[in-house]
Amino acid sequence: MIMRTTSSKTAVFVAVLACALALVAACSDEPPAESASRGLAAPAAAGAAAAAAGQKKEAEALVFKDDDFVESEHNRDPFRSYASAFRSHGVADAAEGNTQRPVIMPTTAVESMRLIAIIGGMPRPKAMLVDLSGVGYVVERGDYIGRAKVLQTTGSVSMTLNWRIDRIRENEVVLTRADPTDPTRPPLTRIISMRDELAKAD
Repeated sequence: MIMRTTSSKTAVFVAVLACALALVAACSDEPPAESASRGLAAPAAAGAAAAAAGQKKEAEALVFKDDDFVESEHNRDPFRSYASAFRSHGVADAAEGNTQRPVIMPTTAVESMRLIAIIGGMPRPKAMLVDLSGVGYVVERGDYIGRAKVLQTTGSVSMTLNWRIDRIRENEVVLTRADPTDPTRPPLTRIISMRDELAKAD
C-alpha cells in the first residue's frame, strides 16, 4: 500500500513539472524570423526618426524675414536690370547742339574719357569708355564720340567736327578727325590707352 502511494505521487509530480516546463517554453520562445525582423526594425526606426528631425531642422532654417528681401550692398536683387548704368549709345540730339550725326558722350571732352575695357576676338571689337560721372559707354569702330569742335565757315554757316573711332586694338582705341575744309590734309590721330588706367591703379 505504501509503494502504490509513492508511485502515484511521483507520477503526479512529473506530470506537473512537464506542464510547467511546457508553459515556460511557450511563453519565452518566439519565432526566429519575428525576432530578426524586430532587430532590423529598430535601426530603421531610429534612422527614420533622425531623418525627420533633420528635415524639421532644415525647414526651420529656411524661415525668411522681411529684411531678407530688402535690397542692400550685400543683398542684391538678382532680377534687377543694370542696363541703365551702361548707355550703349548716348546719342546727341538737337538740344545738345548736334544735328549732323549721332555722337556718343557729346558733352564730354575726349581728354576726360577713360578706357576701362576692350572686348576682342570678334569681327567688330568693342570698347568701354567712361565719362567723368562714371557712366560707361560701349563703342565700336565708326562711332563718333566726344564734344564737337565747331568751325565757322562762310557766313553764318557752322560745322561740327567730332573724333571718330578708327581702330580698336588690344590695349588702346585709335581716334581720327578729318578737316572737311581741307581734304588734302591727313586726318588728326589721337589714342586713348588703357595703359594709363593701369598706371594710375599701380
